[in-house]
Amino acid sequence: MNVLGIDIGGTKTIVAVADSDGHIIALERIDTPREQGPSAVLSAIESAVRALLTHYALRITSVGIGCGGPLDRERGIILVAPNLPGWDNLDLVHYFRNAFGAPVVIDNDVNLMALGEARSGAGVGVDHMAYFNIGTGVGGGIVISGKLYRGCGNAGEFGHQIILPDGPDCLCGKRGCLESLVSGTSIARRAREYLADHPRSSILKLAGSLDKVTAEVVARAAFDGDDLARRIWLETGEYLGLGVANVVNILNPRMVIIGGGVAQVGDLLLDPVRRTVRERAMTQLADDVRIVPGVLGDQAGIIGAIRLAVERD
Repeated sequence: MNVLGIDIGGTKTIVAVADSDGHIIALERIDTPREQGPSAVLSAIESAVRALLTHYALRITSVGIGCGGPLDRERGIILVAPNLPGWDNLDLVHYFRNAFGAPVVIDNDVNLMALGEARSGAGVGVDHMAYFNIGTGVGGGIVISGKLYRGCGNAGEFGHQIILPDGPDCLCGKRGCLESLVSGTSIARRAREYLADHPRSSILKLAGSLDKVTAEVVARAAFDGDDLARRIWLETGEYLGLGVANVVNILNPRMVIIGGGVAQVGDLLLDPVRRTVRERAMTQLADDVRIVPGVLGDQAGIIGAIRLAVERD
């Protein structure tokens, strides 16, 4: 038995075929032609999968798909996909079931990152864990007794807990969400705002111009010792620490895993997160939890999609 995993992202999509134990046999990354609409994206994914199946002479018996949400897992429908224009109310399961003649299960992409880390990454052997993905946005996943917890279907929206009631606008339509304070986009925004009062910061020199300031540039400046950049990362870590402390107080997990592109800065982010959790979470609950980086990188989601196809949960 072979299974198919598909991890659909706004920029890149990964497809992979694995054996019944979840070991990857073949994997392909493709650009997501999102500006061309859902038909073009689905066609590109189908073509990439068929090329893999033909090249390796494989057949598949089930399909697991990760995509941004919210979504309706029971009906297999993407309800809202902010990073994929035109995907609202798209019947993703119907398309791929017809394409490959196999049962299809879908889940939120960050849920599957959490599942990937739980099964093959930093969370192996951990019964209760929470996962934060910090990138262009902020998402979360919850594993309880070794299984994904979904609530009524879309639990784990850690990025949309309110940290500052009168804080910056968030893409969800609210204000002061964690995502509006710690995402890569928000780090770049705050840096541009602060540079007006700190024109000598090396951030601007590294970026070349104000509109080219990114979280990656702010990280490079911080590693070079720039005071403003280090202040921005400290502030980011403290905001994220508040969000993690809230989750720790509510869920009492044994582990919190921090993944995503922004988390690649390592202890520059994680040190203030850990310190803030110790200060803000209830003492016993803070003592119970370990806060660690993810280890699967950009393969966390595809590994989770494969596990979803294998376990069909």
